[in-house]
Amino acid sequence: MTVNSKGYRILVVDDEPEIHAVLAKLLSKEGYDVDSAYNADEAFDSISREKPDLMILDIMMPQVSGIEVCNRIKGDKSTSDILVLIVSARDAQEDRIEGLSHGADDYVSKPFHLRSLVRKIEHMLDKKEVSEFEREIGRK
Repeated sequence: MTVNSKGYRILVVDDEPEIHAVLAKLLSKEGYDVDSAYNADEAFDSISREKPDLMILDIMMPQVSGIEVCNRIKGDKSTSDILVLIVSARDAQEDRIEGLSHGADDYVSKPFHLRSLVRKIEHMLDKKEVSEFEREIGRK
């Protein structure tokens, strides 16, 4: 894959093809390198090939839930720095709390406003960049 102008790779993990189409088009237009996975196995295969900076993750998927994917990502030292943004149709407060308690960095309910989602992604990646910079210079 080619590196884009922003230098960030985003993995979209959702079993709905429409979500992939919309997000891939939007995020590519914003300058991100976008990859897609339709289930947990495809997500882990993609991560093993090229680790993303951020993963957009649905909770309700066949076989393995997004919560379990998040647990595995955040529980593995080699992938724990991947930002996880849960995007789910489940929008109850308990769902948000569950997602965040299992390591997700943020949670957005479907349907979502596209521009707001892009801004949230930019904010998450900016914070990650600042944190990495601070670690490099020894402030943290």
